Amino acid sequence: MKADAISSRANVRGLALPLAVAFIVAMGYGVVLPVLPFMLARTLGETARAAIALHTGLLMGVYMLALFLFAPLWGYVADRAGRRMLILLGLAGLSGAMLLLALVRDLPLIYGARVVAGLFAAMVLPAVFAQVSDTCAPGVRAQAFAWLSSANALGFLFGPALSGWIVSAGIVTGGDAMGLPFYVVAALIGLIWFAVYRFPTTVPLEHIMSDVPKTGAPSLAWLLVMSLLVMFGLGSFEVSLALQGQQVLSLGPSTIGWMFAECSLVMILIQFFGLAPLIQRLGGGGLLALAFFVMAVGVGLLPYAANYFVLLLAVAMIAAASGLLIPALAYLVSLAAGTAQGAALGKQTAVASLGQATGSAAAGWLFGLFALAPFWMTAGLLILGMVMAIYMSRIQTPKRTMNNNNQGG
Repeated sequence: MKADAISSRANVRGLALPLAVAFIVAMGYGVVLPVLPFMLARTLGETARAAIALHTGLLMGVYMLALFLFAPLWGYVADRAGRRMLILLGLAGLSGAMLLLALVRDLPLIYGARVVAGLFAAMVLPAVFAQVSDTCAPGVRAQAFAWLSSANALGFLFGPALSGWIVSAGIVTGGDAMGLPFYVVAALIGLIWFAVYRFPTTVPLEHIMSDVPKTGAPSLAWLLVMSLLVMFGLGSFEVSLALQGQQVLSLGPSTIGWMFAECSLVMILIQFFGLAPLIQRLGGGGLLALAFFVMAVGVGLLPYAANYFVLLLAVAMIAAASGLLIPALAYLVSLAAGTAQGAALGKQTAVASLGQATGSAAAGWLFGLFALAPFWMTAGLLILGMVMAIYMSRIQTPKRTMNNNNQGG
């Protein structure tokens, strides 16, 4: 197979709906970020700043906790029952969760809506990654996963931006304004569901995965730990930036939303143009080590930004580094998985979700105690990830596979 096969008409057609699904799931996650502190202020009172910070972190965390608990199960099911069924069920449930979140006002019900959203997202994500892995040979899978991560980042870009714009534009006034973004996302999820309903099932896994190299359980375990660390850092960053914007910098939902939009835009650009050449030049371990270091520096710089330019620079560093880490780790996990793509990617979704859940919750709690604490903690853990990646650099990466693929055909 030629290295540019992923760009062929058949491959683009095969990837279109998985990319759309990844986009809408990320939009459903990101749409809540700019408005959540304000929803909680409406419920708890404007003066309950510590409680708002705590529950902002916990509400983002319980979504990821549900992913952690259920993604391995659904990944296992996806290997046996097929990807399409889980994607359809998950999208239907996620749309319902968005409607529930738009309607509820009580704090326990808000928590319930977030748990339901995480439960059904756990159905979708491992199945989508496994479906993309099904349709792409190992030599082009890194770029395919980069596209998938870009679709995810694009959804995360549009989610906060859409939410902040709808609330700030005054399309609906009063208490209902906070719920309108969720109605819009629920409708979009419904449209994607109808498209997936007509999507054919993928080629049987055993027919296309016989040539996938396995690196063994120890390598997979290290990759899963690093996945946990990077997503802990990302979850902590998301909550810390939202809280710093509201409570320290006095930014409104629209400005906070555009900060997250910048983050997603940088991630998309680095995934489209940077991942494939960097992983060929540096290898898997070298790329991971560099990205962990850059992300740690960005997180450490963020609370000390003296002007808007430095703030944007710090966010861009975090976005670029995480934009490389997420698809690179998914790619390496996929190569380590052999034929058990759904199960392995479900495990990665689980540990990544655990990392993001604990990162979100820890950041919210620590920010309420001392505003600098979540940034310091996160930077330290990312340095640990860098050390692990340096150790992992002795493992042969897919660089050779990709180069061989480039010469084939």
